[in-house]
Amino acid sequence: MNWELVFTENNVRRLLIGDWPRSLGGVALTIELSLIGIVLATLLGLAVGYLRFAGSRPVRWLAGLYVELLRNIPLLVLIFWAYFAPPYFGWEPSKFVSVLVAIVLFNAAYLAEIVRGGLLSVPVGQVEAARAMGLSSLQVALYVQLPIAVFNSIPAMTGRFITLLKGTSLAFLIGLAEVTEIGRQINNRLLTAPVEVYATLLAIYFILNRTLSAVMRLLEDRRRFNRILCFFAR
Repeated sequence: MNWELVFTENNVRRLLIGDWPRSLGGVALTIELSLIGIVLATLLGLAVGYLRFAGSRPVRWLAGLYVELLRNIPLLVLIFWAYFAPPYFGWEPSKFVSVLVAIVLFNAAYLAEIVRGGLLSVPVGQVEAARAMGLSSLQVALYVQLPIAVFNSIPAMTGRFITLLKGTSLAFLIGLAEVTEIGRQINNRLLTAPVEVYATLLAIYFILNRTLSAVMRLLEDRRRFNRILCFFAR
């Protein structure tokens, strides 16, 4: 085994931060892409899921069309479209933006269905009680339905977020220097330690996903979830 060839100071630095400060890459870029993707995909998924649940018939149809279309397109193809299609319309996004757009649109479709399932689990009595208190439809959605739906959906959302993080590895196909691309570059330069390089990548993704799973598990405590919700609802 040639571990000493992989774990040189330069290779470790590139795996962690890429060519920073010239350009961020490696694990740092993977984390940045994942966190931004999780936030944006969740917000879009919440909106689409609620519209598919409680919107008017045309809105529900459009939301359903979005979900069915994006869930039946491979993420790889969507990344290629997000990268190669915009120049035909006079816009050339960066590789980071192209991958981010594809990841957000793709995962939001799955999160929308998770949210819709969570909304179906909200007790009708709680919704009726909120309306009896004089809350508007928007207030009922923001303060009653969506919080309950999100809490009930945390395990399913965790699985989706882990899939999102793993999906960032496809960015290497358009040359974005996230951790998989850096590992590929190191392997191509060494040519003698593919097992060591890709075992290192496996360990990195395992640590990242276990950390994400542990953080999400903290939200499964009702009191902790409510405190966080109240903080953002101020």
